[in-house]
Amino acid sequence: MTVRSSRYIQKLRKLGQAWQERGTRGFLRFLYDRLKLRFRKHITYPQWVAQHRFTKADRIAAEQQIERWKRRPLFSVILPVYNVDERWLQQAIESVRKQVYPNWELCIADDASTRPTIKPLLLHYNKLDPRIKVVFRETNGNIVAASNSALELATGDYIALLDHDDELAIDALYENAKLINQHPDADFIYSDEDKIDANGRRSDPFFKPDWSPDYFHSCMYTCHLGVYRTSLVREIGGFRPGYDGSQDYDLVLRVVEKTKNIYHIPKILYHWRIISSSVTSGEYAKPWAYEAARRALTDMIARSPYPGWVEAGPRPGFYRIRRKILDYPLVSIVIPSAGTVAETVDGSRCLLEHCIQSIRDRTSYRNFEIVVVDGYDIPEPILNAIAGPDLRLVHCADPFNFAQRINLGVAAAQGDVVLLLNDDMEVLTPDWLESMLEFAQQTEVGAVGAKLFFSNGKIQHVGVMVLGGNPGHAFRNVDGDHPGYFLSNLVNRNYLAITAACLMMRRDLFLQLGGMDEAFPLNYNDVDLCLKAHQAGYRNVVTPYAQLIHYESASREPGLRPKEWQNLNQKWQAYFKTLGDNDPYYNPNLSHNEVLFEL
Repeated sequence: MTVRSSRYIQKLRKLGQAWQERGTRGFLRFLYDRLKLRFRKHITYPQWVAQHRFTKADRIAAEQQIERWKRRPLFSVILPVYNVDERWLQQAIESVRKQVYPNWELCIADDASTRPTIKPLLLHYNKLDPRIKVVFRETNGNIVAASNSALELATGDYIALLDHDDELAIDALYENAKLINQHPDADFIYSDEDKIDANGRRSDPFFKPDWSPDYFHSCMYTCHLGVYRTSLVREIGGFRPGYDGSQDYDLVLRVVEKTKNIYHIPKILYHWRIISSSVTSGEYAKPWAYEAARRALTDMIARSPYPGWVEAGPRPGFYRIRRKILDYPLVSIVIPSAGTVAETVDGSRCLLEHCIQSIRDRTSYRNFEIVVVDGYDIPEPILNAIAGPDLRLVHCADPFNFAQRINLGVAAAQGDVVLLLNDDMEVLTPDWLESMLEFAQQTEVGAVGAKLFFSNGKIQHVGVMVLGGNPGHAFRNVDGDHPGYFLSNLVNRNYLAITAACLMMRRDLFLQLGGMDEAFPLNYNDVDLCLKAHQAGYRNVVTPYAQLIHYESASREPGLRPKEWQNLNQKWQAYFKTLGDNDPYYNPNLSHNEVLFEL
């Protein structure tokens, strides 16, 4: 047999395996994705911008749609001004005047600027357009005072925040009005954004996830364009003195405590100006803003039912919220295992024994029990090696079914919190249980996951995306120190699903959700569990501060079994449609071929 014919046979076998795993519909999607990936060209952001320009035809269609709307909300664009370069201020104002959607007012508060060109320019626009209101403050009070002065001028249904050197996209208010017509309950709306230089060149886009509370507690990711129901902003007292530089962050932290009607428009509707005086000019441009953000987060914790504190994150402008562990609950670590011995870089090793030893030796949180579920196949020497007062053994004589064995282990568990753990794991960070418990104890949280590495240091798991019905690990196989998209690999972040290789959940919630679906004996039982939690209104979160090595598939053969993909998609097809066939923690502008957050 020639090498060429051998490769041909291997390809046919792979195609046959894909058909068995996915069924006919899934196999056709698999072929489409593979072909799309082969011929896909990575595009640059300037190319993307050129493909997504707002055209004359778009404008005509938008104007026709506006005429048919039942609701035409008035937007009050809040614009605090202080000693800005005249050309940037003019461009900011013109970006509002050029809006496709006409029902707006521009509320400008000059904070006692000393530049002689600013007052005449503002008076000119005030006379030029009756929708432009201006107030001149007698004394300089900084951005909070100026923003509140502008807010006093507002008569609109919603306020939109604009910095004095930035620009709104031409369709910014139109897209917000469109969403409000679809969702009149909207209280807080945010969009994607990018940066723009002095020559009008756009760069550094931020394609954001839908509302992600734990990511928001890590950084002020919603930022621009932020649109808020005016009555709600006034109800909470507007912008608070003492939070200059992070007044928007503090505002949103208080807004989201009053409403769950939060919407995200996955479109670039705001352009930050890259100039030396802007926060976009570098990490250390405005250190007082980062300190103000820390105070705002500290206040948020004080208002919450979960006491804690704020720690610095991996870079300026990023934070880690810590929570005190309440009532020191017993954690039941449930490990299905056959006591497999595998070859590693360190030689032959019993994975289960090594896993349990790393738990016992490295874990700082001591209130745990270990529940090992086996099929009467763990060798006696290994049972003797792992025996201890913290370990109990549960037997199952049925053929291996991961979901079934997890369910049996949870049923036998005595803890209020369960941790599902593969036997091919090794603990790296001593406070891994505390880091996960901080989230699992919160009643709004469903599944909690950890950051897992392959034995070669590459990333195995920092969260699971479900794109087009295909679950995939974000940043799988990239370098372990890769920061991720806008530092998402280094801070707490919400995901739709989490691997059961290391998954924590309150035991009562696990049982409330019906446990793991035993119709998924090997794969997707964890995705199914997380989807059940998300559908029930809980949020799932991954913390990179809990870290373990995952010797993945060392204890069993990798790959899907027949119909597993098809069964998952049949079960969740209707729910996927309610999510718009998009993972809410990804972004539809990013590539669905690989979970690498690329265009």
